[in-house]
Amino acid sequence: MKILNTLLAALVIATPVVTHAASVTVTIEDAGVLNADLAGIGATGSAVETFDSVALGKLSGYTSVLGTYSAGQVNKANVYGGAEETPYFYVQNTPGSTLTLNTPATYLGFWWSAGSGGNQVELLSGSSSIFSFNTNDVVSFIKTNAEDPESYYGNPNEGYLGKVSHEPFAFINIFSDMSFDSIVFSGGNFESDNHTIAESYTGFKGTNINPSPAPVPLPAPFALLAGGVAAIAFVKRRSRIK
Repeated sequence: MKILNTLLAALVIATPVVTHAASVTVTIEDAGVLNADLAGIGATGSAVETFDSVALGKLSGYTSVLGTYSAGQVNKANVYGGAEETPYFYVQNTPGSTLTLNTPATYLGFWWSAGSGGNQVELLSGSSSIFSFNTNDVVSFIKTNAEDPESYYGNPNEGYLGKVSHEPFAFINIFSDMSFDSIVFSGGNFESDNHTIAESYTGFKGTNINPSPAPVPLPAPFALLAGGVAAIAFVKRRSRIK
């Protein structure tokens, strides 16, 4: 019994306060849309980074109207990216780039170009991840559920019209019921543009793709809790055997 009481006391101390994940809706706009419809979603406190006036090349601590980008690079418009044939944001691989916002937001939108499955977007509040999704969900939705899947494939900009026809181009909206203060863009060959945030919104826009939630690893205290529960069960079993 003494061992059991000790285990229970340890578990009470170790048990953390649980932070619930955000309820998030992810949508895509019609093919060819390059910008967020801020009026359509009733956005307030909005800001847009187009990268049009940013020097080409690698970024490190770049401060924009949205906040600060830890990494990534700005490329000249080409067949793979650049809304309206202007410079765009590029992440080559993981760990990617973290955008630390100037003010918390509940909406994120961006034009995803020459889309690669495996690109990842994660929303964080402080150090806590509140939502993460993989663009494989977007690729899957376009292929199986979009009214006209082919219309999403190929660059829609006039100067590169139809180029990279084997990859999708789409504007993605992410609506959260919890505010976030940083965003991580990661995964290989992640091209995007027109990064848009809003502090609040009143409605959704676009077609819901219903993404699969990314698995969230169990924090260390929860692992300890699980182990403790197993230990208690073992102690009780031994007591019954005696």
